[in-house]
Amino acid sequence: MKTDLQTIERLTEAPMPPGDLAPVRQSPLVMVPRLAGYALMAFVAWLLISTLIEPWVSTSATRAVLNAPAVLITTPISGTVSEVLAQNGQPIEPGQTIAVVKNNTVARDALTTLLTQRLELQSKLDDLNHRIQADQRMLEYTNNQYDQYHNANVSQLKTSYASLQSQQEAASAKLEALDTKYQRAMTLQRDGAVSAAVVSAARAEADAARSEADALDKNAHGVGESIAAAQRGVYVAASQSSNDQLTQLSQRRADLQSSITGEQAQLDALTKQMSDLNQLVTREQDRVSALSDYAVKAFGHGTAQDIIAPVGTQVAAGATLVRATDCSKTDVVAVFPSRMAGRLNVGTKLQVKIDASGLTHHAHITQLMPTANEALQNSYSAPFPYAEDGSVYALAQWDAGDDGKAGIPACTPGRTVTASLR
Repeated sequence: MKTDLQTIERLTEAPMPPGDLAPVRQSPLVMVPRLAGYALMAFVAWLLISTLIEPWVSTSATRAVLNAPAVLITTPISGTVSEVLAQNGQPIEPGQTIAVVKNNTVARDALTTLLTQRLELQSKLDDLNHRIQADQRMLEYTNNQYDQYHNANVSQLKTSYASLQSQQEAASAKLEALDTKYQRAMTLQRDGAVSAAVVSAARAEADAARSEADALDKNAHGVGESIAAAQRGVYVAASQSSNDQLTQLSQRRADLQSSITGEQAQLDALTKQMSDLNQLVTREQDRVSALSDYAVKAFGHGTAQDIIAPVGTQVAAGATLVRATDCSKTDVVAVFPSRMAGRLNVGTKLQVKIDASGLTHHAHITQLMPTANEALQNSYSAPFPYAEDGSVYALAQWDAGDDGKAGIPACTPGRTVTASLR
């Protein structure tokens, strides 16, 4: 049986009687608890995804920082730091003086011994110089005396020679006259004008005059030879007192010259010894000065990071004065979770983002380590990031042509970056 539906008329709202209040509308705040519930559910969902799912699919390191090798500037001697020339952030060049360490306990025994030897040697040199000067003055005096006696002797011999020459001339004239007389007597005897006795007497006079002339010639020749010998410094007339004095003066002069020559040789040897000793003294003084105020110098490039020993610090030999950073060897230290250990190897390529600009840099792994001991971390400027048990440390260097410094300061060890496989 078909049932017919009856039309129902739409009810119209009856007008509100005058004086009644309007109904209260629902407030929008009633949606806040519902929205808060939705937000909580979304947060829980994101937390589950980020903590449980995303780590298993992510290729990024959990932590990564920029790092650089540390440069430890140490002192080879013990003492007190009297001056520090390096400042934090200041570039350091090889050979640059970083600090000065003062040490008042430097051994000076060797320097004292050398100085004592130099004083003794200087005393010998002074004494030898005085002796040489005295001998030279005596030699000058002896030369003067010798010259005076020599000139007087030669003058005396020349006077004697001149006298003998005069006598020779007179004897020659006398001999010539007697020879003429003898010849005339012989002529007269042939003519019978004189007797033979007169001729004999004239001949005897001529012979006597000839003998006298010969004697004078011999004396003149001897005096001439004596003059020539005296001019050469040879005196043959030893019987004369003046010649004896000249011989003594000549011998004295020779002795003084020999003594001066020997003393000069000794002076040259001592002077050479003094020169060598002065060099040793200079080196020892430089050593003592260098160790007393030792200038600690940098041995490589870097940037000062931390002043370990300020002025006034007592330091032992080998202590670190300044800790610097070798900014030319900046690299990346990353920590990867254990689940990624199978995908990591030496040479594995990484992409690194340093700053917010999102510029990607390329690097490659050079070393993998399960842990980083203290000795290794001390060789770097910044501590290594924390790693959970089972995590892997990866040390990476920039690829050729990509130093990773674009857009950031030149040296920022410890700066957090993001690293991931590529």
